[in-house]
Amino acid sequence: MIGGGCATVQNSDYAQIAGVSLSYLGFITYAVMLVSALLPGFLGRLLGLITGVGGVLFSLWLLYAELFLIEAICPWCMASLVVMILALAVGIWRIIAAGDLRSDDGAPPDGMDRAGAAGT
Repeated sequence: MIGGGCATVQNSDYAQIAGVSLSYLGFITYAVMLVSALLPGFLGRLLGLITGVGGVLFSLWLLYAELFLIEAICPWCMASLVVMILALAVGIWRIIAAGDLRSDDGAPPDGMDRAGAAGT
């Protein structure tokens, strides 16, 4: 039976990775997402997409851990999962809307070279 809540999850063996609190890692992830939203061009869109994918995958792992290993559900973690899914959807939309998936001439988007550095 699943019981408990945030306190149970935060006090579990899964609340840290290499001694770093998951809440701190979440804060860093959200800060990177904010930077990606403010960063113009392809680099901002790519950073947002990568952060969204990583955030969703990690949040799904945490959901698995909550359900089957910790046997407690943290509402804040569930809210974070929803926000991560929405952020990933926005990241995908930004890439599609900007036409980054199209390449009629084989050139990378926004004048970037193949290595990702700004073109001259």
